[in-house]
Amino acid sequence: MNVTDRIRMGREALSSRFFRRFLFSSLVVGPVQQRLTGGNDGVYVLGQDWDNLLILDACRYDLFNQIRFKQSLDGDLQTVRSRGSDSPEFMRENFAGRDLADTVYVTANPHEKRVLDDPFRHTDRVWVDGWDDEAGIVLPETLADRARAADETFPNKRLVVHFMQPHVPFIGETRLETPESTMDGFRNMVLDEPADVAFGDSVWEALQTGALEPELFWEAYRDNLIRVLDVAMPLARELPGKTVITADHGNALGERAWPLPFRMYFHPSKVRMPVLNDVPWFVPPYSGRKSIVAGEEADVEVDVDDADEEAETVEARLAALGYR
Repeated sequence: MNVTDRIRMGREALSSRFFRRFLFSSLVVGPVQQRLTGGNDGVYVLGQDWDNLLILDACRYDLFNQIRFKQSLDGDLQTVRSRGSDSPEFMRENFAGRDLADTVYVTANPHEKRVLDDPFRHTDRVWVDGWDDEAGIVLPETLADRARAADETFPNKRLVVHFMQPHVPFIGETRLETPESTMDGFRNMVLDEPADVAFGDSVWEALQTGALEPELFWEAYRDNLIRVLDVAMPLARELPGKTVITADHGNALGERAWPLPFRMYFHPSKVRMPVLNDVPWFVPPYSGRKSIVAGEEADVEVDVDDADEEAETVEARLAALGYR
């Protein structure tokens, strides 16, 4: 993306009332909160007990709990405090700068190439080659299939599987009109391809201005969670070892952020409030544990040249953008 395109997108972003509020939340509200509270008190997920970690993107605890009761999901549910209020912050706090030779990462989230420097034994970037153009996102079924393949390839590694749902776009039973460029455009930016990112014309803008009823948004949000849980729960049962289902952060739907009388929408970075930071920690029943070994000596010998070549291509594109 050239300088002209960056300037154009910057102007479009600042013309959006929603984006200006989002920017203020991240740059002002969050830092003020952290100064008053003494910093980040979230848990480090790598220090917790699990063999497989299934991350649901932007999943609130209260929403998960609602669906858990409605569907009578079998397992133990607790709440934990996330170290991030958006995906990049969550990734930096938990994964950046670490040597995770005992962990494999399968992800539908393009943010990882912007903020991480390949800390894992292997990263399967499903957002690169598993993208569904019609849905404008990686479908949960696609990600689950790649997770199964990763577990077969690296049976002695911890497995992190990062779904994009229930984050928008909504692909569940209840659909809301979402600009198809919202996630497509961001993905293309990371890949250094032509991008047209919508900043103002979104369900979040409509929710903030009152053009969209909160009840309808919640219904679509809920159905997006059901869609991914219909895939994540069977995956949790199939994977060997102890699986935990959690979230990187939640979503704010107009709740006020302490200490400022300021309504929050979406998930601005560095903000601390329960709807953003208190996330589910759900442990379905399991039997037995994995034998986790760091390094390559325990890996099953398979041909991963194609995946490595794809990763190198993405890295070269990011280097040209100045991200590496």
